[in-house]
Parts: sequence; structure tokens; C-alpha cells
Amino acid sequence: MAKMKRNKPALICCGVLVSVIVVLAIVFVALYFSVFRPRSPKVVATVVGTSVSAFNVFPPVLNLTVHVSVAVENPNYASFRYGDVVTVLRYHGDAVGQSVVPAGEIGARATETMGATVEVDTIRLALIPYFFPDAAVGVLPFETTTAVAGKATVLGTFKIGARSEVVCEVTVFGLMRNATSECTSTVHIGR
Repeated sequence: MAKMKRNKPALICCGVLVSVIVVLAIVFVALYFSVFRPRSPKVVATVVGTSVSAFNVFPPVLNLTVHVSVAVENPNYASFRYGDVVTVLRYHGDAVGQSVVPAGEIGARATETMGATVEVDTIRLALIPYFFPDAAVGVLPFETTTAVAGKATVLGTFKIGARSEVVCEVTVFGLMRNATSECTSTVHIGR
């Protein structure tokens, strides 16, 4: 019986310690899944403008500039670090222009807008066999692809990777010197 009395304070202390650990674990899990849970960034890219300053079939001349705006919203309570934002301009699948925005960081619960300007490489464009038939009609189909990839680290431990790609179909009407665009976005979470 005396041995039981000596162990009773130790049992109470262990019970209190286990209870505190369980309560802290529950609070930590609740905070992780509600407040600190890593969320994927929202990326929206739009073609904000295209300018056709010159268009001629013979000799092949096309001065086309595509202005793309990429807005990245970071909903996390930690910063989001991203790599180079690359925008590629394609004509019938062949790359005819590219723009790179350097890597950076977006603060916690912030939104940053980046702009990219892509100019068409006319020589490369003229070597594509579809150019002359399309130019004769006056309608040139382009596609821009903008890719953003990065990671958010929450509480220095939990990391979530996110990659977003925005594809815009840009149709240039050479004779009228204007263009239209339609964009779709895909987001990939994790790595």
C-alpha cells in the first residue's frame, strides 16, 4: 500500500503530461487544417494587348507584340517563391517568340502582377510552311503559353509546390491589324 502512495504523484504527473500533449496535438492539427494549411496560389494570365505595327506577305514582315499580364495571388500565411515566369509564343506548334520574367517572391496573403512582352521572330515565322497561306488569307493563329512554378513553406516545415500554366489562343487579323484572344488556365498542386 505504501508503494502505491509513492507512485500516485508520478501517475498523476504522467497523466497530466499526456493530457497536455494530446491537447497541444489537437490544437496544432486544428490550426494546420484551418489557418496554416498550405493552399495553392491562384494564377490568372490574360493577353492584355496585341499590337500589329506592320504586316506584309512579300517580303514577309510581321511586327507583332503580345502583352501578357500574369497575376499570382498567394492565399498562404507564408511567402510563395516562384521560378522564372516563361511566356512562349507559338505558331502552328513552333516557337516564334519568348519572354522571361525573373524569379521572385510574393509575400504572405498578397497578390503580384507581372507583365511579359513577347515579340515575334519574323524570320523564324517566315520559315514555317503555314505562314504564306495564312498570311494570304490575313488570319494568323498563335498560341501563348505562360508557366509559373514555385513553393510555399508554412511554419518552416510544411511545403506545397504549385505549378500553373495558362494557354491563350491568339488570332491575329493582319489586314485589320488587330487580334483576339481566349485563355484557359490549369493548376497542378504538389510535385
